[in-house]
Amino acid sequence: MRPGEALELASDAWREIRAHPMRSLLTLSGIVFGAASLVSMASLATGLREMAYADLRAIGFPRSYALRDFGPRSDAVTATERRHTGLRIADLEALRAVRGVASVHGRAFAGEQLVVGPRDRRSVPVEGADAGYLELRNLRIVSGRTITPVDVMHVARVAVIGEEMRRDLFGTTDPIGRRIRIDGVGFTVVGVVAPMPIGFIPADFSWVARRIYIPYTFVSRYRLGEGRVSQIIVTAREDAEFASVMQAGSALVRQRHGGVEDFNLRNEAADLLSDYAMADGILGGWNGVMFAIAGVTLVVGGIGLFSVLLISVRERVREIGIRKALGASDGDIMQLFLAESLTLAVIGSVAGVGGGVALIMITKLIGASFGKDFVIPLSVPGIGFAIAFALGVGIVFGWYPARKAAKLDPIQAMGGV
Repeated sequence: MRPGEALELASDAWREIRAHPMRSLLTLSGIVFGAASLVSMASLATGLREMAYADLRAIGFPRSYALRDFGPRSDAVTATERRHTGLRIADLEALRAVRGVASVHGRAFAGEQLVVGPRDRRSVPVEGADAGYLELRNLRIVSGRTITPVDVMHVARVAVIGEEMRRDLFGTTDPIGRRIRIDGVGFTVVGVVAPMPIGFIPADFSWVARRIYIPYTFVSRYRLGEGRVSQIIVTAREDAEFASVMQAGSALVRQRHGGVEDFNLRNEAADLLSDYAMADGILGGWNGVMFAIAGVTLVVGGIGLFSVLLISVRERVREIGIRKALGASDGDIMQLFLAESLTLAVIGSVAGVGGGVALIMITKLIGASFGKDFVIPLSVPGIGFAIAFALGVGIVFGWYPARKAAKLDPIQAMGGV
């Protein structure tokens, strides 16, 4: 078909649509709602996936593995097994020299300790943390500072307290620079930490605000003894092969311990990938339901289009007879009615895309009014799919009325039968 002929068909279709504005508007409504639903739901699905991934990245370790202390072994039999009784600070330092390692953080758990502040005393979980560990966990320092390498090196008696501990131990007083006692030992509060911001995953991280962090070297020296640590977290560089870094690190520690397996290896990166897959599975099922609903809406719009075109064929029987008498072929008549169907589908899909964008903006405004900053990126594949689906509906539901018009007998059509 030449461009001129296509333009003439589109002009005839537009003239017929304008001749029946109310009927055309009702026909368009189903296509508009269906296309708007597809665009908005595709964008919402993309936004939810990004929110879920952001939360998982915040609570997980995308390129890390952890060695957890498993000594002294209760089943130790040989002298080697009895001599190597778990992870040590020396192991942590050795791991820093492994090729491809970006950072190594030590942790030492002191358990529940009696903490005494100016306002109250209570039993609080105390965790020994390395410099940079709070940042690795995406924990927010809302006041003061974090634990520094100098604190770790000098076994400093400094503490970063959870936000809820600030209220319990100090009330409304600023805790920075003030003293608390942990199991009878004085510590200076240097920072206040709050839970990581989680927007989508229904997980409770309020425990972060109900514990106290001190240099892990203090716990290692005065609680665990013998330079032991509870856990070592190793993070690989972006340009390094993660599996090789993990294998080299675990092999090094095993070699340093005389081949004794007195630690547990946990692949934090694999756990995060598993969480990604689980999130994709959950969101995939939900997306399928949403797209099915949007598809049904478009099909309903197609049924309305089908009905309107059948009415149009009955109303234009005489016109069809005249066109055939003047030499129009069956194909020409089919093109005429398919052009009307596709024109309605194009108008409906474009209006539906605009409606989908409006729905996204309204959703963001509603979220903002409730203090939720929804990130809903406009889905370009969703726009393409909505337009393609609408055009498909136009062709499928316009084909039968167009074929019926093309098969009319010209003599009967001229008589208005």
